[in-house]
Amino acid sequence: MKIENLSFAYGDNIIFDRFNLDVQDGKTVCIMGSSGSGKTTLLNCINGQLNYEGKILYGQNGYKDRRRGVARVFQQPRLIPSMTLRQNVLYAMPAHMDKVERCRRADAVIEALKISDCKDSYPRYVSGGQASRAALARALAVDSDLLLMDEPFKGLDIKLKSDILDLLQPMLYGKSVIFVTHDVEEALCSADEIYVFRKGDKGVEVTFSAEIAEDKRERDMFSDAFNGIRKELLRALREL
Repeated sequence: MKIENLSFAYGDNIIFDRFNLDVQDGKTVCIMGSSGSGKTTLLNCINGQLNYEGKILYGQNGYKDRRRGVARVFQQPRLIPSMTLRQNVLYAMPAHMDKVERCRRADAVIEALKISDCKDSYPRYVSGGQASRAALARALAVDSDLLLMDEPFKGLDIKLKSDILDLLQPMLYGKSVIFVTHDVEEALCSADEIYVFRKGDKGVEVTFSAEIAEDKRERDMFSDAFNGIRKELLRALREL
C-alpha cells in the first residue's frame, strides 16, 4: 500500500498535509505517538471513512472493492451482543462465499486463536481477552490483504497481551498490517517498521522511524540491538 500526498483537516485543524507512507506487501508497520497525532485518523482515511485529498493505492492497481481489501480491528471488540462469537465471525465474512468454506475458515481462525471452547457464547459471557480474540478472528477470517489494528489490546494485562500476540504472529505472515499502539513492547515484538507521529502546526510529522529486519519468530527482545532500538524509541516518545 502506498500513501501519496495525503491531505486531511478537521475544519481549520490540519492533520495531514501532503503526507507520504509506503507499506511493503507482507510487512507490519507500527505507528506510535501521542493522542491527537493522527494515528486513528490515518486508519480512517485508509478505510475510506473520511474524505481526503491525495492517493491511497492498494497493490499495483488498487482494489476494486475496498471493503474486501481492508479488514480492521478497533480499540474495543465491537462484537454484536445478540450473536455468539462464532456468529460474529461468520457475519463479517463475504455473503457470496460458499457456506461450507465460510464455516471452515471461521472455525480455523477461531481454533488458531484458542477460543473454540467459548465460540457459542455471547459476548457478555466471555472475558475481555476472549472478546479481543474474537474481534481478531472476525478480521482475520475475511479474505483481506491489509489489516488495520487500532490499539486492539488496550486495557488487557501484560501476560494476556503477550499470549495473544504469540497466537497472532503466525497468522500475519504474508499480510500487510498497520498497527497503532502506545505499547513499546508490542511494537518491538510485532513490527517490521516503526514510525512515531507528532502533530505539528502544519500537520503530522514523523519524528522517528526504525526498520527491524530480524524475523519475528527469532527475535531476542533483550539483545543489544533491540535494547538500542528500545532506547531510541522511548527517547522519541518522551520528546513528543
